[in-house]
Amino acid sequence: MAKSKRTAIPPEIKRILRNEVGFGCPIKGCGNPYLEYHHFDPPVNVRPHNEPSGMIALCAQHHKKADGGAYTIEQLHEFKCDRSNAELVKGNLDWLRKDLLAVVGGNFYYETPRIIVIDGKELVSLHRDEDGYLRLNVNMFSLEAEERIIIDNNSWENIGSPVDLRCPPQGKELEVKYANGDYLYLRFIELNNLETAIKRYGSDIFSSVQFPITAVEVNMTIANTSFSLTPKSSTLGGIQITGNFASHCGGGVCIDNSGIQWLQNPQWKIRSRIEATEHENVIRVKFGK
Repeated sequence: MAKSKRTAIPPEIKRILRNEVGFGCPIKGCGNPYLEYHHFDPPVNVRPHNEPSGMIALCAQHHKKADGGAYTIEQLHEFKCDRSNAELVKGNLDWLRKDLLAVVGGNFYYETPRIIVIDGKELVSLHRDEDGYLRLNVNMFSLEAEERIIIDNNSWENIGSPVDLRCPPQGKELEVKYANGDYLYLRFIELNNLETAIKRYGSDIFSSVQFPITAVEVNMTIANTSFSLTPKSSTLGGIQITGNFASHCGGGVCIDNSGIQWLQNPQWKIRSRIEATEHENVIRVKFGK
């Protein structure tokens, strides 16, 4: 197979495209903050490029529709230029600017962006961009030599072949499940006051929290390991720790030297999905199994 000279989309171009649409999918009624990047004017099979004037940020669902010809070039340019919709989308994402409370394994981590860290790698984290918005990062581990979900600062980088994937508009839920039992479910909830937090979690340990806040409830299972987390309980190598509150920590759930050989996202498998085309800067990617 010929080696492709295709270049990745530079981070600055992604930032420009995200900002252009208000950091959420610009299709009316969507606003999902987890984005991909669509080349449409011209398409990359006509001329390879990373020119923001001919690209648009879309959620995964609407990106797939755009690839299928659901929108004309004129419509896509209109989406890019619709500043009133972009401001509306941005306003609807104000929950991403609030302080963060991670609820994982029956414990609470306030303003602790590195939520789950295993063997030095961030599996789930939320870091703020230059505008103060929380940006989701996911790097799912597995014992299977198969592709697993990767999200880098709200940008979809990999999905693999899940048996179920759910991410409704506004991005307040993300659920993905794989055939072997690997599972991730994130749910974002706005908590406007102390009373709401106490009612939801049955605890009054939030006295140091500045409301309103955004809570992210984390469910994660790595199949065939002793690693399982829900908002109410945890199983980590047979040890269970719940009911703790930590603030401004270097990490929430942190496990070092697990001794496990993680096999997700093997490079040989990713390369096997890539084919060269007649255009030296264009590749064809085969998704799914």
